[in-house]
Amino acid sequence: PLMFSQEVVEAAQRHARAEFPKESCGLVVGGVYHPCRNVAEDPEKDFIVHPQDQAKALTKGKLQAVIHSHPGGPAWPTQADMEGQLKTGVPWAIIPLLEDRMGEPLVWGADTPIPPMIGRQFVHGITDCYSIIRDTFRLGREELAKQDIVWPFDPIELPEVPRDDAWWLREDQDLYMDLFQPFGFEEINFKEARAGDVFLINVNSPKVNHGGVLLGNNLLMQHFPGRLSRREPAGLWARQATVWLRYKH
Repeated sequence: PLMFSQEVVEAAQRHARAEFPKESCGLVVGGVYHPCRNVAEDPEKDFIVHPQDQAKALTKGKLQAVIHSHPGGPAWPTQADMEGQLKTGVPWAIIPLLEDRMGEPLVWGADTPIPPMIGRQFVHGITDCYSIIRDTFRLGREELAKQDIVWPFDPIELPEVPRDDAWWLREDQDLYMDLFQPFGFEEINFKEARAGDVFLINVNSPKVNHGGVLLGNNLLMQHFPGRLSRREPAGLWARQATVWLRYKH
């Protein structure tokens, strides 16, 4: 669902086009898009809002959102984008654009509505395999029941994890294995797995780089790149999983 008025979207898109091939950046304040100057050292790959422009925009009210463009892609947030969003505590949006094409804004973070769990498009960092796990936990039993999903727990807020795409190829990151204990999970034997548990698996990778959740009725839910999120019988995946985890209440 689009969180911004059409005027805001069009103003941000015009700004993105005007700044191409540099990243545009602007702030939504008082329901209006305020274009700002990008003072990053390498404005084609990064953005920093000019402090004067920010101060001027904020005289009009409270910061509602940050919008910036990704000329030439990627059409998803970087780790730095995700960290910036968490720091500001408001939704962020990316406008992906090429020389001849402009994409719709990708919006995430803060109070952005959670899209339906089944049939969502894969967007790294916004609706990917960690998002399926996190969104299932944070929606909880009653909200998921409205989507005909059987889940045992009330809402549980798992932290957001700023991450670059293909983090599993980097020496210094092993997100799932490093974080499951700090986030309140413990490893269990797959024979004990029950609704509410999480499975992790290696997909063409030496590191665990994919996960999903076990629902009621012996179904699981997961989301792969290039596919819509889906529910399927647990059998095959349950046996192939590298690790099974249980949240400790």
